[in-house]
Amino acid sequence: MKNKYKHKIVLLLSAVMLTFTACNDFLEYSETDTLNEELAFSNLQRATSAGLNCYTYLQDNFGSAMRSSGCDESQYAWPASYIHKYYNGSWSSFNTVDDQWGHFYQGIFVCNNFLEKAADKEFEEYLYNEDYERLYTNFKNLKWEVRALRAYFYFELVKRYGNVPLVTDVLNKEEVNSVSQTDAKKVLEWIASESHTCSDYLPDTYDVNEYSKQTGRVTRLFAKALEARVLLYAASPLHNNGTYDLDLLRSSGLASLSIINTMEANGVSLSSIEYSDLWNSEGDTHAKCPEVIANIMKGATNSFERENFPISVEGGKTGNCPTQNLVDAYDMQSGFTYDPANPYANRDQRLQQTVVVNQSEWAYNETMDIFFGGKDGLPNKGATPTGYYLKKYAMKNTNLNPVGTTQHKMVWILFRLGEVYLNYAEAASQINGVSGTDADLPLSAVDAINKVRTRKGLTIDVISNALSLEDFTAQYRKERMVELAFEDHRFWDVRRWMIGDATVAIKTMKIEKAVDGSFIYTKEVDNSTRLWEDKYYFYPINQSELNINPNLKPGKNW
Repeated sequence: MKNKYKHKIVLLLSAVMLTFTACNDFLEYSETDTLNEELAFSNLQRATSAGLNCYTYLQDNFGSAMRSSGCDESQYAWPASYIHKYYNGSWSSFNTVDDQWGHFYQGIFVCNNFLEKAADKEFEEYLYNEDYERLYTNFKNLKWEVRALRAYFYFELVKRYGNVPLVTDVLNKEEVNSVSQTDAKKVLEWIASESHTCSDYLPDTYDVNEYSKQTGRVTRLFAKALEARVLLYAASPLHNNGTYDLDLLRSSGLASLSIINTMEANGVSLSSIEYSDLWNSEGDTHAKCPEVIANIMKGATNSFERENFPISVEGGKTGNCPTQNLVDAYDMQSGFTYDPANPYANRDQRLQQTVVVNQSEWAYNETMDIFFGGKDGLPNKGATPTGYYLKKYAMKNTNLNPVGTTQHKMVWILFRLGEVYLNYAEAASQINGVSGTDADLPLSAVDAINKVRTRKGLTIDVISNALSLEDFTAQYRKERMVELAFEDHRFWDVRRWMIGDATVAIKTMKIEKAVDGSFIYTKEVDNSTRLWEDKYYFYPINQSELNINPNLKPGKNW
């Protein structure tokens, strides 16, 4: 069945139509910007551009060291990287990592400014212009897009810092420097409420004449997906003294179910979408995968390959190296058992689409010799410390040679149907058990998770409906780690589930080549390199912000 709607939002961050003068203090309106603002909001086209500028504060997690290397998904190969601050004991208000306080509050300021100064303008002077109706329809919709984006920015802040100031107006300098924090759970509930409201006004698609068949704007399903995820976080143990808030879980499940029903009604089904369709596709077809609700399109690049191809190949640097912890989460295909002498044979197909293993064909179509003494293995400087390289997102045919260099589109997924099913499964399992249902949540947790495990191209066993809730939860967390690997979920899941101390032992694979040419695989555990303290569940607020505003608290246990 052909899709009725295209739910995806493609955000071309390189094409910024208008940029405000940055404020010295977050959320602060500066009188020196008056002329810029008068110009920005002076006519319909410029005001529209000002609203669209809010999109530029969205972020991906590509970079060099991904947050996956700040948890048990991967190990970053280079010891000097900032990413190791997450667990080496050096993290503090004076020595921050991934400090996005200023970035997202500036984005919130831009949103607040647009909502206060422009969103309700009617521009009646353009009423008799031939194109007025179309232009104004696009403009008035920005009010809901910007509110949804502002809610998303607040979610990014709460994930990191917990209690944060909740400000929905443009403030002066004195007000900015005296704001106080709002409880994290209350902010999350506000975000969910905003998202829910916006979903009532946002369109399903912009691929219609009314919106000039545009792509790249916030849709109704973006807002519903944000609502579902935020409610799941708010209901999680981190914000509820180690237990779940069942009322918020039910609301999360309802939001997820709304998305599932809409997408399935429009012909989007995981049974017809392979895991590899989401990335690594020839001809950049992954940029149009119907499973994706929202993504950030990065344009043509090869920087990810430069960061993550083995250092042994032309242009490669080695970067985020998957751990044995992650590899162990991949089940066997139906009917097969694990062979320690051939540990990657007949595994869940998602493994070979995510991780580069010994003797597999990868960059430049070369065989990867990851065994000790091999060209891609230790003790070579810069070789993977875990026994694996990262495949997901990268294209093996990317040419990094100075002559003939090639590039491809990079897509960072914000929301997709696979995550929505998993979010629903977590909520439903805590409310109705493994196989139970009720009038609100007619899809059982086990049926939801098996929608993911039976997607096109997978031949793994379904999860049994006879499992205890404890065993199901363990299977669910493993499935979530696999399905959403390197999509910036595991780092935050570890925190909202409050399992940080159970994730610091990093497993690796030692590979040796025998005289007869066979390989000996030995799993090893490194308990020495990572530390955990419960204060790591939230980030410390930068000391410079604490110095400016005495009403700010540094963060729980910091």
